[in-house]
Amino acid sequence: MTELQLMRLKKLTELLLEKNTQSLKYFNTYHKKDDIADFKETILPFADEVKKLSDEWLELAMNYVKNFKPKYLHSHQMEDAHENIQIQSVTCFQRDTKKRRFLEQNKSIDFTLSGLNKELT
Repeated sequence: MTELQLMRLKKLTELLLEKNTQSLKYFNTYHKKDDIADFKETILPFADEVKKLSDEWLELAMNYVKNFKPKYLHSHQMEDAHENIQIQSVTCFQRDTKKRRFLEQNKSIDFTLSGLNKELT
């Protein structure tokens, strides 16, 4: 991996950590409340942005794990975080989302992204 790719991976990881935090805020706003997020104004742009960032991130993260073989990070964790953050970018707006499952998924994403971010420092 080039130095530029490593810098981009770090930036994407930080952006996804922010999106994960934002998902939690949206969840707390819309979970079990009468307030409904507007699909075209709020949900779609957020989900599209998360997908775009996470797709680029996954490629770089998998490359990083393959080349540097960090002790506590593995390729399946990168794949799981990628899939989970995309799912969460939509379910955070749904009133019927199970709270415990959402929070555990959010923690899992945060754990993987934070671990990678520490490795990149």
